[in-house]
Amino acid sequence: MRPYGFVLLVPALMLLTPTIARADRPVGGSWLDRAENWNRPGASVPPAGGGNLANCPNNRRAAALPEDALVTTAGWTLTGAAYLHGPTTVVMGMADVDGMCRLRQYQVFVFHKGQFAGTLSPQPMDARTDGSLVSHDLYRDDYLGATFARYTPADALCCPSAESYLSYVIQMQAGKPLLVPQLPASWEATGQ
Repeated sequence: MRPYGFVLLVPALMLLTPTIARADRPVGGSWLDRAENWNRPGASVPPAGGGNLANCPNNRRAAALPEDALVTTAGWTLTGAAYLHGPTTVVMGMADVDGMCRLRQYQVFVFHKGQFAGTLSPQPMDARTDGSLVSHDLYRDDYLGATFARYTPADALCCPSAESYLSYVIQMQAGKPLLVPQLPASWEATGQ
C-alpha cells in the first residue's frame, strides 16, 4: 500500500514541471505574417523615443547625408552604414540600447530622391525579439530586401529557429515615393 502523500506528490510535481511546446512557426500574429502596408505617401520620418545611448558611444555614426539629417532631426541616433543606389538611400537609426549595447528601439528608413518613402517595419524593433532585423540589402534604386528573426517560445534569445525574408518596392503615388512591402513575408527554418 502506498502512502497518501506519494499519490498527491506525483500530480503536484507534474504541474510544476515546465512543458515546452515547440511551435512550427513564430508566436502571435506578427506584422510579417499580415498583408498590410504601414507606410503612407508623403509621411514624415516618425519620431524616436529617448534611451540609454550615452553608455554605448561606439554604436553611433555621424550624419553625412541630407537623409541622415532628416533622421536625426526626428530624434534618432544614426547607427550602421548608409546604403545608396542611384536616388535611393537607406539609413538606420536607434533610440535605445540594452546593457550590452545591443540595439533596442531601432528602425530602418528609406528615402527616394531625398523624400521619405517609409520604414522597413511598422514599429521600432528590439534585438533578439520576433520580427527584429537581421540584415537588409538595396539591390536597385526601387527594390530592396530584408531578413527578420523569427522566434518561437522555445527559442533561446541567441538563436531564433526561423527567419522571414521580405522584399520591398518603391512606387510613386501622387508624386511621392512610397515603400511597399511585398507581404506576407516568406518564412524559413534556420536549422538551429
